[in-house]
Amino acid sequence: MSSQPTAYFERLRAHLGLGEALETELLRELSAHIDDRVEQLVSTGIPESRARQMAYEGFGRPQTLAHLVRQAHLVTPWAEALLGAAAFLLAGVLIGPGLWQQPVAAAAAGALVVSLTLYGLWLGRPAWFYPWAGVALTLPIFMGYVAFALLHRELPLFLDGGAGPLALAGIAGSLLYFPVGLVIVAAAVLVAVKRDWLDASVLLSPLPCALVWIIAIHTSGGILAAGAAVSDTGVLVCGIYLCMAVAMLMFLRASQRSTKVMTLIASALVLLLGSTMLVDPSGSVLTIGGRAAMLLAFLLSPALVARQA
Repeated sequence: MSSQPTAYFERLRAHLGLGEALETELLRELSAHIDDRVEQLVSTGIPESRARQMAYEGFGRPQTLAHLVRQAHLVTPWAEALLGAAAFLLAGVLIGPGLWQQPVAAAAAGALVVSLTLYGLWLGRPAWFYPWAGVALTLPIFMGYVAFALLHRELPLFLDGGAGPLALAGIAGSLLYFPVGLVIVAAAVLVAVKRDWLDASVLLSPLPCALVWIIAIHTSGGILAAGAAVSDTGVLVCGIYLCMAVAMLMFLRASQRSTKVMTLIASALVLLLGSTMLVDPSGSVLTIGGRAAMLLAFLLSPALVARQA
């Protein structure tokens, strides 16, 4: 065996973590598949050394392939599961004590979320990537609220003819932001659906709670005016995210697909209970049932998209 396949298989085995027997069988099948692919390429006139290099390049980086294999076998190490759950933990810690109102803390948290999301994307989207990507998607939603608040303040002045050049630029940018933000969220979900609709559902899971939080901020007077009025709401939102962190840990560690689906539904019901307490604690059974149906339809919508794809 040449040095190239030896190095590739050694790096792949180092990232698999599936157990000696399963890894040996997997690498044997992979080696046979590569030999078949090399034969096909050589038969077309490509030199064997180049054909072998092309065969390995077709599998991508060993670390990325290892992530895909582990996800296919529903194996997520504790370290990855804890890292995935930490995304919701960070969201809860940021909102609960009111750290989101501290510019330095908010900027640091945003930078951490974006950095880990980009790093996970570079790694080939391991299991822990999707919770962080979901929390990252709350950032354009929050910025969408900022754009809405700007329009709410400046648009009446524009209609009265009293808006200056800076205000006009802000209005134009805000109007442009909404379709751009929608495209970003939709593209992220569609990319996740192509791999597994459950990944897309995880991606969507932080968004309903973030929307409830934004509504609470708006009803309290907006970002600058919100203070003690949203502190109780922040504690409840923090509790919801902490529950979701525990659910995500169970979801990632689950070794059966049915268990993952049931964990996702259970976390949705926790989210519904918490959101109902925030939005309308006195809602009727019919109202709560309607919210449950809408929430489940939202989180399970990637399954329908995957079915139609």
